[in-house]
Amino acid sequence: MISGAENTAYERLLNALAEQLKIPLLQIARTAELGTDNPKVDDLRTITSTADMALQLIDGYLLYGSLHNQTTLELEPVSISALLQNTAHYLTPFAKRLGCTVTIHLSGKYGPVMAHRGALDAAFKALGYSLIEASATKSTSTILLAAHRSSRGLVAGIYGTGQTFTGDSLRRGKALFGTAAQPASELSSTSGAGIFVANALLESMSSPLHTSHHHKLSGLAATLLPSRQLQLVTS
Repeated sequence: MISGAENTAYERLLNALAEQLKIPLLQIARTAELGTDNPKVDDLRTITSTADMALQLIDGYLLYGSLHNQTTLELEPVSISALLQNTAHYLTPFAKRLGCTVTIHLSGKYGPVMAHRGALDAAFKALGYSLIEASATKSTSTILLAAHRSSRGLVAGIYGTGQTFTGDSLRRGKALFGTAAQPASELSSTSGAGIFVANALLESMSSPLHTSHHHKLSGLAATLLPSRQLQLVTS
């Protein structure tokens, strides 16, 4: 049984480790960028995108630690359309290295949602990173970023071809995270850290990850509350 003091010390150790790991990863990424005129330019670009995504995961973890210690979370209106477009643009280079295609589907206009902008951005990048890795073993794989309305709010998520996401597999993964090497083997062949970093960030906004379907594709999504004041102004 881990006491409160031991748990705090463990969190501090993880924070220190994450900060320390950022230094060599930054060096790898910047060195690869400086050597892009090398004949092995594709290898260097792979190093760059991999290092940048690893840094993104670490930043997401550190951001969660910062938000977790705040008594109140600063929320602001965030455009889901812009967020998903930016995320797709960010993920595309990494996806190409793994033979995966990133697409986006936004039907209609969506008003802004209330969220912590930095946390929402980090969550979707971390989630996309993990789902691209999980899809890389498929002969043909596509990652779709999409949003649709529901009775509870705006559902924004990332969906994949050839994958089946179930509520049971997600619940088991959440229960086993931190105690098993592959806590969500149905969702990812890796540790799936990006999925759980994303979930932690979204939970801080009371919008945890859940399984979702969009145009016959299954994936993971968050249900976000619309900004009522801006809806009244723009209606």
